[in-house]
Amino acid sequence: MSDTGAGSDQGAAGDAEPPAVVAWSAPPYGPYPPPGPPSTGRNRGLVIAVAALSVLLLVACSGLIGGAFLLGSSPREVAEPEPAAPPVAPWRSSGATPTPGATASVEPSTRGPQPSDFPAAQISDLNDVCDGVLYFPQSPKRAGAAPHPVALLVGTDTGTGRRHDQVYYYDEGLSKRVERTWASEDPKAVQMVACLDRTSTGTTIRKCRYDDPKPDTLTLLKATYRLRAYEVATGRRLLDKTMGGDDQQCPYVVLFGPDKKIYAEVSHRSLLSALRNLVKR
Repeated sequence: MSDTGAGSDQGAAGDAEPPAVVAWSAPPYGPYPPPGPPSTGRNRGLVIAVAALSVLLLVACSGLIGGAFLLGSSPREVAEPEPAAPPVAPWRSSGATPTPGATASVEPSTRGPQPSDFPAAQISDLNDVCDGVLYFPQSPKRAGAAPHPVALLVGTDTGTGRRHDQVYYYDEGLSKRVERTWASEDPKAVQMVACLDRTSTGTTIRKCRYDDPKPDTLTLLKATYRLRAYEVATGRRLLDKTMGGDDQQCPYVVLFGPDKKIYAEVSHRSLLSALRNLVKR
């Protein structure tokens, strides 16, 4: 197994995420014991079926259908950065079609968000607040003394909605109290939902070289994002901010598609800065 050590393009220590682990099959010879007696066709079929089911469950649980993981034992730049592109214009609600490859949020319905008859059962239900479909009157309002708990939902490229980011707040501390404030898993305790969606992409920043599971090179592109925050109980918008992808280093672990393109993300530090006043005041 390849080590996942730090490379030349690693980001700030506060933004690092726990390393991923990939299991691989050992070769049948060399220092390993020789293979045992051949199994019967029935047993062999059972082993194959169990292995296939395990892989499908792993992929489904990870939400990574349609992409692939690369682990960089030493992610590194393999080409000089291109000249900086002109700044991208801020997001405006002009109804224009987002740039291909972007993950812009769903446009709200013409009649506006509707009150839900039921409370949110899981954090992913709050995607309906991001998309202007529902709000949840049963949830606590952003009122009273701070802190005001928030859940951050980040758009993905897999077509499966937004994922709940549960690591961006680590610079605030790792206590349970801090976790309940910035990344609660209880939708009934969350007062606000923050929605981060990529709205456009730009020019190439650099090429990133990876070694696992096989050598490959990906193109890291500039990107622009829209961060919105809503009160879950009313659907009231509290924040609407355009943010650049300021984390422009080659990531250690990355999900990519057939086009082999990845995108600079908004750094954890920038997200905390944008949400801090809403949470702590």
